[in-house]
Amino acid sequence: MPQTDDAIEARRLYEQKTAALVGRRIVGVTYWDIHNYGTTPRSWDYGDWHHAVMGLEVETESGPLCILWTDTFFPYGVEVFREPLANHLMLGPDGPEGWRVEDHRHWRSRVGSPVLGTATFWEDIEVGPARRLGDNQLVSEPKTYTVPIALRLDFEAGPVWIVAAMPDWPDLERVFVPADEIMVVFSPARMRKIGFPKTDFLSAGPTF
Repeated sequence: MPQTDDAIEARRLYEQKTAALVGRRIVGVTYWDIHNYGTTPRSWDYGDWHHAVMGLEVETESGPLCILWTDTFFPYGVEVFREPLANHLMLGPDGPEGWRVEDHRHWRSRVGSPVLGTATFWEDIEVGPARRLGDNQLVSEPKTYTVPIALRLDFEAGPVWIVAAMPDWPDLERVFVPADEIMVVFSPARMRKIGFPKTDFLSAGPTF
């Protein structure tokens, strides 16, 4: 199905913002989630992947940026914004919370390093056709949306994948993609388990 002018412009802006990450040196990383009302620390570290939920804010030498799930193209995709993640949230005493993670071993090896390249996994999602209840009459033809469901950032220490995905609790081996949460993945093997095909998007080296 041919893309509309609006869809073409949205993709151009997406690619522009994503390409602007290249060369930026990472100095800090913060994940965000809803307020933790419990008495135990929140769970977010699952070995080769992290549950960032709302998204992540990345501090660079040239300013902050954030990567979160959006519905710009169709629910749900990942998108880069050149501003703090807090700009997208309603904060307050019981509002969303962020926690710093750059001291985690997966990020520690990347902090101080520039982003060497980026790649986006675009998925075609078909919706419809829609039929009316009762007489089953066709109301609308099927429509295809091309959605950026995952973004890869390449570092000298190895790539990081940021995916619009939600684990199927309590079975963490099952994952819904796309979804209105963010998973941060550190291994091609985990990306394969999530369901991504074995393509160059899962390669372990930077893309130039």
